[in-house]
Amino acid sequence: MKTLLLAESHAPTLAHLEESLTLAGHGVRAVSDPVEALELFLAERPDVLLVAADLPPIESLHLAQQVRLRGGQVKVVVIDKGHLGKAKGLPAVLELHADAYVADPIKGSELSSKLAVLLAAPASLPKGGIARTLARPAVATGRLDAHPLPALLHSFFRLRRGGILLAVSGARVRRLFLREGGVVGFDSSVQEEGFVAFLVQRDLLTPAQAERTRASLGEGMRIGSALEDAGVLLEGDELLGQRRAFVRDRAAQVVSLREGRFAFYPGDEFLPEVLAVETPALAPILEGVRRTFPIRFFIRPLRPHLDQRPARTETFSPDLSALGLDTDDLKVAMQMDGRFALRDLLAHGRGDLRRTASLAWFLHLTQTLGFSTEPAAGSRGPEALLPRKLKPLPAETVHALREAALRVLASSYFGALGVPITAEDEQVERAYREVAPRFHADSYPENDTSELQDLLDSVQEKMTAAYRVLSQPAKRTGYLQHLLSRLDLPRSVEVNVEAELSLQRGEAALKRGDARSAAIAFEEAVSLSPREPEYHACLAWACYLGPGSAEERARAAQRPLRKALGLNPLLERAQVLSAVIDLDAGDLPSARKKLLKVLDLNPRSKIAKAALRKANR
Repeated sequence: MKTLLLAESHAPTLAHLEESLTLAGHGVRAVSDPVEALELFLAERPDVLLVAADLPPIESLHLAQQVRLRGGQVKVVVIDKGHLGKAKGLPAVLELHADAYVADPIKGSELSSKLAVLLAAPASLPKGGIARTLARPAVATGRLDAHPLPALLHSFFRLRRGGILLAVSGARVRRLFLREGGVVGFDSSVQEEGFVAFLVQRDLLTPAQAERTRASLGEGMRIGSALEDAGVLLEGDELLGQRRAFVRDRAAQVVSLREGRFAFYPGDEFLPEVLAVETPALAPILEGVRRTFPIRFFIRPLRPHLDQRPARTETFSPDLSALGLDTDDLKVAMQMDGRFALRDLLAHGRGDLRRTASLAWFLHLTQTLGFSTEPAAGSRGPEALLPRKLKPLPAETVHALREAALRVLASSYFGALGVPITAEDEQVERAYREVAPRFHADSYPENDTSELQDLLDSVQEKMTAAYRVLSQPAKRTGYLQHLLSRLDLPRSVEVNVEAELSLQRGEAALKRGDARSAAIAFEEAVSLSPREPEYHACLAWACYLGPGSAEERARAAQRPLRKALGLNPLLERAQVLSAVIDLDAGDLPSARKKLLKVLDLNPRSKIAKAALRKANR
């Protein structure tokens, strides 16, 4: 079965095409978000990318251009909006370098016939070893927010698997190269994560030396020669040690990722193209999860064993080099000898709560730690640990926590989680996971938090309530309607929640400099609440900030601008835009007159003052 990745932001078109292509016998992955589409493409390598001509850009580039930029050999079909009477036309999409263009993907058989031709064409064989490995079907794929990499890397170690593990977050791609179950290499699509940048971070290279080194590498030099050419004496065992530290650090960075997608491609053809170094195969798992994973991630699977006694298994010693434990972790591991209950070790053992919990989780995952209800045979010594004395929280931490907690308690549910009103379910979930632990005593296991306990409990209640409301679309809409009704918004008609959300999305797009996405969002707001002049004014601004000459943009802005002023002749945003259009057209007297009128009505108008300063230059 051939696989198609369908990227289309118009929901009805997406649903129709997904159904028809699936019925035609294709494996279809259908998404509306361009960033998610890029992640899927990079991780799963479909046979064909079917992409809408008007898909919102990613960092100012269309999805097809982002794919080509990354050397994607996939066949690209651009589909237009002929079925909606909004086709951009072939000349408008030539820069996308597509293999086929379909003006109307709904009517007729043009799409199916062009897909048949493209899929029947023989695929060109990749030339490089890395490319050949990645050309194979992935044997494991999925989302990183399900935390799959720790168990996956452990299984690779046990099975002595080799291949390339891809981790994709947005437009950023990271690759781990594995040989016989251990990570031996790393690369990234961004140079600030490369080996040269790693040496700069360790103060072994200056920025100028780094640029010279990169230039030499670009000319085909090996890393040792490139460093020497830049005047850096780093060679032999010292260079090899830094390379090992780099691969280990970046492998841990990949494990720490909690957003995006992954894919694993088996094979070892890549080895001639990778400067392979040996590192402790399992060490990146522990180092990575400790960087970003919350303590409850470790506690949850250990909860059934809290009253049991952990003891190292017979595989601990043989696997010790692969585990890569530091001295402090070894001290904690030595206490896990079957004498003490896990609950006591977490509360009073040699390591703090986070270190002990994460280490016990790690050793249990790697099958080097077992649990028993009875003391280990032949164990001697006490079977209880003295309570650990808690340290007081630093004064600055107490002050910061108290201030932050009071802000949360005084905020709306959106403010409590730190999300905009346009936040989707996933964003709310992520914010709750990241913000709530800061106000939990478990985040300060070595400290006495009793003086803040009541305040922290109140914050947890507020966070939980916010999550319960905002994580459910119906409750979120009702709460937002209540919230907006209490605000003094400059609206001429009753606030429409969905329209207000579209307005917020449009304003966020304008801040990113994405006038096209802003115009689409404002059009949605206008369609949902056509009697609200503010929405028409925002649409006019987006049209005026869009592509084309000043004259073309002014023409595009005139219709929504006239609508806004027809509904409210004194609307500030619309009046200022009208003045700006006059100003850009060279009619300075008219522009000044309109701006002074705005300032008479609102002397504090920032946008009118900014436009007037421009007129007076």
